[in-house]
Amino acid sequence: MALVQGTVWLLIILDPIGNLPLFMAATQNQDSPRRRAIFSLATIAAFLVLLVFMVGGKSILSLFKVTLADLQVAGGLLLLIFAIRILISGHESIENVQEPSIVPLACPLLAGPGAITAVLVLQAAHGLFLTATMLVISFTVTWVILLFGEKVFQLLGKTGSALLAQAMGLLLATIAVQFIRSGLENLFRA
Repeated sequence: MALVQGTVWLLIILDPIGNLPLFMAATQNQDSPRRRAIFSLATIAAFLVLLVFMVGGKSILSLFKVTLADLQVAGGLLLLIFAIRILISGHESIENVQEPSIVPLACPLLAGPGAITAVLVLQAAHGLFLTATMLVISFTVTWVILLFGEKVFQLLGKTGSALLAQAMGLLLATIAVQFIRSGLENLFRA
């Protein structure tokens, strides 16, 4: 059950379908093979960023004397702001970015503060192996969705993509509130 819940959390936060319009806009001047290469590189880079935080995140936090509860509140607030922006104005355009695979596609779109917080929370709750499994599954699904992104985008159209982005924004907001609530509970317990 934890594997499924954690994987679904990560997929909602990674939001490959909701981010698809941004990925398409960032690569609008690319042909299909180049677009798929950019999407693959972005997925691999984001996976590696989250893997580093999963393995070394506690050390990074302790270096700055930041607790997991602090990160839950901060990451939850940032995720909530991002979700509210999606709900109010939809995904913003990122056209005319020179090399979008790393910034902004890999980080912060896929491996943003919400995903980093989620990985650290999941790792603290379920351990390294289970969290790594969640990461591998969620990034595999994300990669497949992005590889078929052109077809998915054509199938959904702009209206369908916008509607889906709104639904994902609402789910992101609820996960953000859960992060904030858990972080505050842990802070007041300490």
